Amino acid sequence: MARFLENPINWSFGAGRLFGIAIRIHMLFVLGAVVVFARAFAGDGDVMRPSPVETLGQISLLFLIVLLHEFGHCFGCRSTGGTAEEILMWPLGGLATVAPPHNPRAHLITALAGPAVNVAFCVVTAVVLILWTGGNFGAVPWNPFHLFRPLSYAGFDAWAAQKWLVVFFGLNMLILLFNLAPVFPLDGGRVLQALLWPRKGFHASMMLASGVGMVGAIGFAVIGLFSGAVMLFFIAVFGYWTCWQQRQQLKMGVVSEGGEFGYDFSRGYAAFDEPADGAQARPSFWQRRRAKKQEARHRREQERVEAERRRIDAILRKISSHGIDSLTPKERQLLQRESHRQASGDHKGR
Repeated sequence: MARFLENPINWSFGAGRLFGIAIRIHMLFVLGAVVVFARAFAGDGDVMRPSPVETLGQISLLFLIVLLHEFGHCFGCRSTGGTAEEILMWPLGGLATVAPPHNPRAHLITALAGPAVNVAFCVVTAVVLILWTGGNFGAVPWNPFHLFRPLSYAGFDAWAAQKWLVVFFGLNMLILLFNLAPVFPLDGGRVLQALLWPRKGFHASMMLASGVGMVGAIGFAVIGLFSGAVMLFFIAVFGYWTCWQQRQQLKMGVVSEGGEFGYDFSRGYAAFDEPADGAQARPSFWQRRRAKKQEARHRREQERVEAERRRIDAILRKISSHGIDSLTPKERQLLQRESHRQASGDHKGR
């Protein structure tokens, strides 16, 4: 219970694994969705407010789009040889815990892979809308200030499936435009840092990107306050804190060019506590979390090796009893792989 209460990010539950990536949902995400749905269900005579069914559909689409966006980061990271472990869905969006190789190209690919998912969805949806309405390009909500309103309603049935296609396009475009803002730690800020890295070096590029991010976060906060966009304001606060945290770590040499650097934006919550007297600091929440994951990964690898060893023993017993011709193709392949592994080990030992 104490571990659960230690950090707000702990308030999440597992929702399964997909492609070897754990999916977790924050309790505040569920609470926010319930509140939004309850307001739509209660209504207040406002005919402009979406119905409960429409609200539930929009929440579900947003969840799906953000989740796939984060999977894009994960697959992009893996394509560069990095690792992707977890996706957290929380009130301010999605957080993908990834660790790409420490080079500009890997970080750039990882950063762009998320928005690439939204670009693909926008292109496909736009093509479907145009074809559905007989070649009417105005059926697509191209205007970024009115992303859920087609430019032209010619051939458009607002009560048919086209309405949901417009919503799907608008949500993808909204997430795309927001994430591409050159404000660290958003995807655009990550892209900016990766592009500056080859010329300025990792440390200088991170300092510059995080500085731009702090300025951008202040701008977002002002817009959020004056427009009444509460969510934008909280995202701005979180972004500013993340940038400030990153800069403090860089100044004290905690983040080095050989260190881990991922898209786990929730690290902005981590406390930075470095004793002035040089004493050993108590591991932070994220250090303990990473150590726990590494331990679990090591344990799974040991279990895999033990299981394979038991299979090899069973194969050897089968050969002893019935001869090598009794082996199935899969068993032969496993035995050959194990023989090759042992031979490689012996060669390295010499």
